[in-house]
Amino acid sequence: MLEVQPKDTRGYFMLPQAPEDAAYYVYGNVGGRKNTGHLAQYAHSNLLSLIFHVEREWQAISDRKFGIGNISIDGGLPYDKHKSHQKGIEVDCRPIRKDQLTGQAARVSRFDDVYDCEQTIKLIRLFVEHPMVKVVYFNDDKVQQALGGRVRSLIGHDDHFHAEIREPK
Repeated sequence: MLEVQPKDTRGYFMLPQAPEDAAYYVYGNVGGRKNTGHLAQYAHSNLLSLIFHVEREWQAISDRKFGIGNISIDGGLPYDKHKSHQKGIEVDCRPIRKDQLTGQAARVSRFDDVYDCEQTIKLIRLFVEHPMVKVVYFNDDKVQQALGGRVRSLIGHDDHFHAEIREPK
């Protein structure tokens, strides 16, 4: 039988890495090793559904892609400095840039001139308004205020936001 998407030992699928015409790109690495970001992108099916929903809605309102980083590694083992990202229900995404840059080089912080706060608010709103989303962390006060307290601060979340869905039953 032909396997379309890789699965991990929990039966979680890897986020599709380069779907044609997608509104997202993937980034990241595991243990500082180049070209290993895909190894940290195994997601529970509920999280994949959320990502695909947001991706579709984002594509309808923007011509820019958003970056998807860490989800979880095979089996949910701990990795790097993460205390989370073991259940396949959390995803890290980059803020939106004012230019069209994507990929590993497209890292952007809320302090950078190329950071687009307005578009980032639109993207994060797609996450926080979804009923599966439990919490979003991102350290930009303007984003937090615009989204009515649905986004919280957490150390280390200046260059990406972290969205977590409710734990599946």
